[in-house]
Amino acid sequence: MTRLLPEDFIPEKLNIEIAEVFPNCTRVFYLPTQAELNFLGKENETPDQNKKLIIEFNGQDGYVALYPIFTLLTHPKYLQQKYEGIQCITLLLDVRQAPYDKEEVVETLSSLPKGFIQDIRFGVGLVKDYRFIISAVEEQTPYSEMVIGNEETGNSQNGYFYLNWKDFDEMRRTCDRLTRRARLAAQLSKSTAVYNQLAYRLGNQQKPLPVSTDAISKMLQIKITDTDKHAAMKLVVEDRSTIKQTDPITLTKLKNDIELVSLELLISAFEKLLATQTKEDTWQRLFNENPFILSLAFGYPAVKISDQASVGGKKLSGDSDKITDYLIKNGVTNNLALIEIKKPSSALLNKSAYRGSVYCASTELTGSLTQVLDQCYQLQKNIALIKDNNKIFDIESYAVNCILVIGMMPSDDDKKKSFEMFRRNSKNVHIITFDELLFKLKQLHDFLIER
Repeated sequence: MTRLLPEDFIPEKLNIEIAEVFPNCTRVFYLPTQAELNFLGKENETPDQNKKLIIEFNGQDGYVALYPIFTLLTHPKYLQQKYEGIQCITLLLDVRQAPYDKEEVVETLSSLPKGFIQDIRFGVGLVKDYRFIISAVEEQTPYSEMVIGNEETGNSQNGYFYLNWKDFDEMRRTCDRLTRRARLAAQLSKSTAVYNQLAYRLGNQQKPLPVSTDAISKMLQIKITDTDKHAAMKLVVEDRSTIKQTDPITLTKLKNDIELVSLELLISAFEKLLATQTKEDTWQRLFNENPFILSLAFGYPAVKISDQASVGGKKLSGDSDKITDYLIKNGVTNNLALIEIKKPSSALLNKSAYRGSVYCASTELTGSLTQVLDQCYQLQKNIALIKDNNKIFDIESYAVNCILVIGMMPSDDDKKKSFEMFRRNSKNVHIITFDELLFKLKQLHDFLIER
């Protein structure tokens, strides 16, 4: 776990020195105090003679280079490099301004991605639980530098190993899962071992090690074939009432694991679709197969009424030209909502600026917005007929919510600002991009992992 800075922590007391390499690029050196050198029997040496480079911040080229060393005074390798082979870990990040004082160094480190030490007093590099990532790289590559960025994982011709951020996160999450399982397995084993020691003294029957427990079986590397997995799933489905009565904890755990695996597959499918040119109906199929994404978009319990619903005619399945991709309702209030799905490749803004750093909304965005508003108008005008003709009376059109899923968030700051201002002033239609929806899915995944 990353250590959190205590409230009484004062950055100015850090044993570091900051030097500018060139504008917007600084290096941070760790210096032991003279008292520490005296403790180590190095009375004749000065802190400057023992200072070590630990971080380089480059706002111009957008990276943070970490040089992990041991900073614990009592460690036998104090001030020596932390890893056997990897001497530098370069993180390709959007560092706009390199820090120039100790407080700025602390603040910049606190924004490092999950998995990296953020308290400079404990050195830099990966949190201890993830040291196996470094070990795997060291065992399989000859390099002394590892770069983490958005390119494909592999050996670089430039003399370093390149690790993709997604691959890094997947490895980190794997370590987290195995750590939790190992702790649970240890708790169960200790509990049984202690119980049996006392039972032996008292002449009571001893307990067997619960190897059927999920955590124990995984620690013992018990293999389960795909056929067995399908059989187990079938058993759960066919006999769910019995399981619910006899072992609700196991059922809940199994349900959570199934949800997690399903979500991981969904995220993978979502990412693959984003990486290719896809039509609107491809995305509509993904939403049809995974309707809970609609609840994520809304932030309230959504129940799908229909996809490709006609809101301008008498029947929802009619042939009106006023077709919305999804008609859903709030599961609590029955209030209706419309969702229109476009493509990730849909342009959000015009290519050239209107004036200065201001960009106008594209015709595709404004046209889609008007389309959704017209569908809303038609729905409210025809709601009485729709309820009566479709025999659906538990729907209401008090204040129809409209959602438009379109495009990808611009990377340029000026365009991002222009888009944000436009959509925040579009009070009747909630606009969300595909990458924002993917981010919501990943947030949900992380929540399920950590609970």
